[in-house]
Amino acid sequence: MALSKNSESIDQDVNIRNSYRWPAVIASLTMLLTMIPYFIGFSFAEPRKFMWLGYNLDDSCVYLSWLRQAADGSWKALNLFTTDTQHGMLINPLFLFLGKFAALTHIPLIGVYHGSRVVFGAALLLAVWALLLVTVKEERTRKLAFLFVCFSSGLGWLPLWWDTAPILAPIDTWQPEAITFLSLYLSPLFAFSMLLQVSILTLLLQAERSKSYRPAVAAGMCGSLLGLTHSYDVISLFVVWGAYVAVQIFITKNIRQSMPTILRAKVFGLITLPSVIYIYLQFQSDPVFRARANVPTLAPPVAWVFIGYGLTLILAAYGYVSVSKKHKTAVVSAFNGTDSFYLFSIWAIVNVLVSYLPHAAFQRKLLQGAHFPIAILAGVGFSLLLQKYKIFSESKNYWLAATAAAMLLSITNIRFALRDIQNYVINSSQTRQQRPFLQSGEIEAMEWIEHNTPADSAIQPLPFLTKAELSPGQYKSFVSDSSLACFTPGLIHRAVYCGHWGETPDFGGKLMAISRIGSARMNDTDRQELLKKMRVKYLVFSQKSTSDDSADDLMPLFRGRLPLPAYLKLIHSNNDADVYEISLKMLIR
Repeated sequence: MALSKNSESIDQDVNIRNSYRWPAVIASLTMLLTMIPYFIGFSFAEPRKFMWLGYNLDDSCVYLSWLRQAADGSWKALNLFTTDTQHGMLINPLFLFLGKFAALTHIPLIGVYHGSRVVFGAALLLAVWALLLVTVKEERTRKLAFLFVCFSSGLGWLPLWWDTAPILAPIDTWQPEAITFLSLYLSPLFAFSMLLQVSILTLLLQAERSKSYRPAVAAGMCGSLLGLTHSYDVISLFVVWGAYVAVQIFITKNIRQSMPTILRAKVFGLITLPSVIYIYLQFQSDPVFRARANVPTLAPPVAWVFIGYGLTLILAAYGYVSVSKKHKTAVVSAFNGTDSFYLFSIWAIVNVLVSYLPHAAFQRKLLQGAHFPIAILAGVGFSLLLQKYKIFSESKNYWLAATAAAMLLSITNIRFALRDIQNYVINSSQTRQQRPFLQSGEIEAMEWIEHNTPADSAIQPLPFLTKAELSPGQYKSFVSDSSLACFTPGLIHRAVYCGHWGETPDFGGKLMAISRIGSARMNDTDRQELLKKMRVKYLVFSQKSTSDDSADDLMPLFRGRLPLPAYLKLIHSNNDADVYEISLKMLIR
């Protein structure tokens, strides 16, 4: 079956505005649904401060730190989760724009964060609809595929593995970028980069159909922006489109005939490549950035990917097999050209395979985008299944079945949101290391530091410690919360010595070290050496609950159980937090 160069055009009498009315309503509804857990969290706030973040709270703090730097006038991003020496790099273009927008409009950063998430999320869904308009022929099938893109997930909701640790569970329970709805729910970065992914493939398909280089140039410009914004996705797109071109050459068995396609792909690649080279050079030259990029985010066993797409993947496979068996008859009835069928098939398979790229520390990040073709093929498959039964020939019955299917496929997304709401109730994130609510005094202490200390002085909010009894009389201490250090760069544009598991080099070792600062078991010489090594000017202690016996035992220095050494001075205090100045001149030389 040869690739079709010219698909049937959409009926000329279809009004463009009307064709987008239905998807615009669904896109708006989808984005409204993503806000509901946050609104519920806000309702729990008083007297605390709700930070408007839930799952992957720590990564959102990184994005907010970039936003803060841009809003404060910087064009270069530093990793503020470490005090290590670094030269910085261009701020991620998305957050550079959003930060400047926040500075211009004086909208709070978290408002810009969620506002952009909603705007780019809706734009992404309309871009998906634009792709469906030129690839999926029948309107009912197109709408069904769109619903599956918006809401479908996998089988992670089943109790068999819901409480299993991440990596050993279906991806729809813990990997947001693998599922469209979860990406829309959590991150403007995911929504924006996915918008670029869909736009690039739509433009490349348009370039092939029109035999024009102009859409390929536009795709390259989008690719260049994607390379600076979310570089991993460029790898996926290069491999997906490279596989598409290779299949076309194989089918036509004529390289000369395929040469224009190869040249258009080269145009796309050459325009995209400089941004990737820039990121690579930063990786090579900046040890802080290199350490951050090398934090392993490996792909899970493939079974968890299959289960994580669950019934959606099964319907996609059914759609693929049904169309493949019937060849041109099914393609003509379902797709606008065989090129559409090949694109979605190749995209689905290759996007999953590339996430297992050998020796790549960022494997699972390459899975972003795979849900689109899987969900679209699932929509086609379910539509073909319904067409087998006369009862569904009536529009009412068809849409009842379609709505029921969309709801069934969305259960994990619903349970995911409910889990976040439950975490708001207990004031914890999924990592159990950060709180979505800060104490009002913690916020006040941060604001005091911002307005009363030098702008270039680094600080270190100390983690909360607790202890558990392992056996009678034997206890183990551990860090129970590191929220304030994680929020600090985005709140007040100050660097911290240790604040984020992936951004802080040797995070585990540094966290263990600072957890001993207030201990009676740490001798004064070691404490001073650590403070010198940290290169911070201020410490913030906010584990001040009067009934915290663990804190009395583990951090007596800051709980008033031991006298302060001369090099630490309490300079600000409220009911929730204390700020200590470190006299660097008095430390051991």
